[in-house]
Amino acid sequence: MKEYYQIHELAKLFDLCPDTLRYYEEKGLLHPDRGENRYRKYGIQDICTLNIIRSLRELDLPTGEIRGYLERRSVGETLELLDREEELLRRRMAELEEACREAEERRGRLERYRGVEAGQVEFLEEPERPYVFLEKDFILEKEVDFQLKRLEQRHQDYIQVIGSQCMGAQVDEESLKKGIYNHFSRVFFLTRPGLPYDDLLPGGEYARLYYRGEYDRMEEHLGALLAGIQAAGRQPAGAPLELYRIDAHDTNRPEEYVTELQVRVCTP
Repeated sequence: MKEYYQIHELAKLFDLCPDTLRYYEEKGLLHPDRGENRYRKYGIQDICTLNIIRSLRELDLPTGEIRGYLERRSVGETLELLDREEELLRRRMAELEEACREAEERRGRLERYRGVEAGQVEFLEEPERPYVFLEKDFILEKEVDFQLKRLEQRHQDYIQVIGSQCMGAQVDEESLKKGIYNHFSRVFFLTRPGLPYDDLLPGGEYARLYYRGEYDRMEEHLGALLAGIQAAGRQPAGAPLELYRIDAHDTNRPEEYVTELQVRVCTP
């Protein structure tokens, strides 16, 4: 190891910008020797100090706290910092475990919905489902993605698009009566139990139908679903829902999109 390093050599050694080293010096964290022409000369002690600074920055310690530690460093102070480091690492491990769980859920969702049978009317019991939403007089089909982005920003503390929460939209019933299929009364995210929510989708019996491809064929598929409901001796008891099971967040190929149409039903 060299006895002294110039500022650019040390910056390269630690993969830092030279201005960062100058900043640490201004804050009293580094104290390089001055050679001829006042050039900075960084020695072994500066390398040790930089290693300490890097570790403490990973703990999100402000520069003033780091300077205080460097000035009065002792075994007791180091043990206290190690306690903080262990706490931080445990928190990061928990976050990584949650990220792994969400990645596994997303994989399971994609594998499940990629293989669903499209065009078949099915009936199922659904529990009450909590959701957060944005409401507007009319949300055009082409605006759904924009509204979902707004919704995500509003609830960014716990909504992760990459995660397993389901995005959806509720067809506007008054527009539907006029034969307009691309108007929605709200867009929403289904949330997990225990998280904040705005409202609940009612529980009960639902009819559903999956379809693939772009959303502009919703009229055709909703017609097939309503015909299946009638053929089964039931009738709609709520506004149709679109649940986006595979969409632009998962693929650039619209032919791979999978949308689930749901309508709550009852027996006349």
